[in-house]
Amino acid sequence: MDLEALRSFLAVAKHRSISKAAAALYVTQPTMSQRLRRLEESLGFALFRRGWTGVVLTPQGAYFLPYAAQLMRDLSNASAVLGSKDAARPRSFAEVAGHPHKVVFGVDNWLPERAVRAVVSSALTGYGADEFRVTSRPATTVIDLLELNQLDAGLFYSTEPAHPFPTEVIGTEDMALVHPPGTTLEETSAPALKELLSRHRFVLFDNPVLTHHARITTTLIETYEISRFHVVDDYRTMRALIRLGECITVVPAGVVLDDAGRHGSSLSFTPLPGLLPEISVIVGVSDAGRDHGVTEAFAGSVAGFLHDDRPGSGDARPCAHRPVRAGPGRLPGPGTC
Repeated sequence: MDLEALRSFLAVAKHRSISKAAAALYVTQPTMSQRLRRLEESLGFALFRRGWTGVVLTPQGAYFLPYAAQLMRDLSNASAVLGSKDAARPRSFAEVAGHPHKVVFGVDNWLPERAVRAVVSSALTGYGADEFRVTSRPATTVIDLLELNQLDAGLFYSTEPAHPFPTEVIGTEDMALVHPPGTTLEETSAPALKELLSRHRFVLFDNPVLTHHARITTTLIETYEISRFHVVDDYRTMRALIRLGECITVVPAGVVLDDAGRHGSSLSFTPLPGLLPEISVIVGVSDAGRDHGVTEAFAGSVAGFLHDDRPGSGDARPCAHRPVRAGPGRLPGPGTC
């Protein structure tokens, strides 16, 4: 994406004027207008419209803006870490950028804390603590980095049937309804779920959860005719809204089981087996990972640690795992949980 066009977009949003934004960036107004047209053409939607008070963002432009701002901030941060030596720069920047190569494991940041423990524990079985690191990213980013060989292995939720690197499904989870204290799903049936959903605003998680789990979200909205929403991009906000009785939502069961252990019983949740598609818990290994010695045993190790660390591990089935055969794009060996 054209970075100058992004800078121009942010400047116009800030000044609400193409001419003022052009002056701020020391370019001509025609140049600024050309950059914006080029960006809009590449995106496929209009970013601005002219109003009585100046140039204003379209709904699409307003939605796109925080992603553009975050991208520019991320690039600036990366430049600060990797750029020329600066006496005012914290020494930690150089330490982060200059560490020797390590095996890198990625974890979907939507997965619960015990999933991170399982990945760290598995890594420690084959590497010293100084030989690897673990990074938490959205599932879409974990998948992209695995495809780009910038992660050696990753653990993530997915509803997609295939990925462009070897994978192993180590378990599946039902979705769970998270509802305000004092409310009850009278029975695990579509009519009862539809009735309870109709009484609350539904918490809809914005990108990247929205795009990556679109199959589940779309099925839920269409099947149960949900029409009232509250959009959030943070699990803590969701928890606060539901705890105060305003909202209701659906998340993978593993997320809310782990959360209940950390936050007590202030949120009510009900598993929804059979009412929505299950979500898979997947381990992926990149070509780079195999070159660095990460084998199919890593998936089994992660599954084993998740099994030992799951809530109620002494008196419940390990997880709703369905056996998966090895095949194209899958890690060889059995999938156990």
